[in-house]
Amino acid sequence: MQETPFVVGKPAEGEYFVNRERELERLLLLTRGVEKAASSNSVLIGLRRTGKTSILHNLARRLRRNSRVIPITINCYGLASKSRFARLVVDTAISEYVEKTGDKAYMKRLVKVLGEKAKSAVDKVSEVSFWEFSIKLRDLRTDEDILIEEALRYVESLAKEKGVYFAVILDEFQDIIEWGRQTLKRLRTIIQDQRRVCYVLSGSATTIMHNLVYEERSPFYRQLVEIPVGKLEKDVVKKFLKSRFDFVRIKIADSEIDKIATYCEGYPDYVQRLGLELYLSVGSGGSITAAQIEKAYEGVVQSLDGEFENYFSTFSPTEREILVAIAREKSKASEIAREARKHLQNISKELRILMNYGVIERPMTGQYRMADPVLSDWLRSRFQGNTNS
Repeated sequence: MQETPFVVGKPAEGEYFVNRERELERLLLLTRGVEKAASSNSVLIGLRRTGKTSILHNLARRLRRNSRVIPITINCYGLASKSRFARLVVDTAISEYVEKTGDKAYMKRLVKVLGEKAKSAVDKVSEVSFWEFSIKLRDLRTDEDILIEEALRYVESLAKEKGVYFAVILDEFQDIIEWGRQTLKRLRTIIQDQRRVCYVLSGSATTIMHNLVYEERSPFYRQLVEIPVGKLEKDVVKKFLKSRFDFVRIKIADSEIDKIATYCEGYPDYVQRLGLELYLSVGSGGSITAAQIEKAYEGVVQSLDGEFENYFSTFSPTEREILVAIAREKSKASEIAREARKHLQNISKELRILMNYGVIERPMTGQYRMADPVLSDWLRSRFQGNTNS
């Protein structure tokens, strides 16, 4: 059975992973340096759907081939609490270590430590660290920032004891930033003291993530190496599309490939989605027309209805009105305010928040637009109505 030429719903790798080799190689250099005490903590910054998760996925895959660097990947999006984050760090560190080394005896030892519920049952540094974390996790009086500190210190103790190294990969890190300055200061203090653990942070709230690195008041000011992730160049997208359609012998004119690339605006996720929709429509050996592209694009927008609905519901009522106004091609602040039926001075804060999170852009002074073209089309179709009253 022939494989599909595009992948959707999971990180891209192999021939599906396009034009992100430079970012991946830089991350590998920064993280592998931990073995020689020459690593640098890094931050991956880019808009939603630009392929950051695929880069992190491929980073973890490549690190697993290294004999001593063990990746720990945590998706911070929507984490309910700091204690949940701390628990994920410890659990993932243990499972990744055992998977990498085959040291199942260590897992059995930790289970025994939990069963004994007594410090006398432990005799190794990492076991003591694990025991203390477990005790504090069960004590509802324990400050949750202390739980985070204990979790990260456990990873360092495990690395020292077992002669390995860890790369802690924290995706959607902007959700951690929302926990406040004190938590960030505590994180920075722990991270900068560790020698066998390096960190890769990633986030799609572009302004917030930039401030994390470059704002003088930030606890991480000049502590991270930034690796930006932008949209794909149009020529790169066109070349990728041609190669994938050729792979399944689909006939398509250059003008139609250009049309697909225009719809996707350089977002790897939308390139994969629209490409797959077209492949499923015409099949191997078929032909693609302009009309089929338009129909397929409508199908992509419709397929994202539930996801966009959930995402849209996370914004405040005023923010939602602003997004609908911008999707309806109101670009000036005065036009947006009028469309949203708000006073101009009452939407300035929301405009700033939406820009901080990379939801809207300001390509020129006084002009706003949606950062995500497909979300913009979804909003326009969802709220356009039959008239422009």
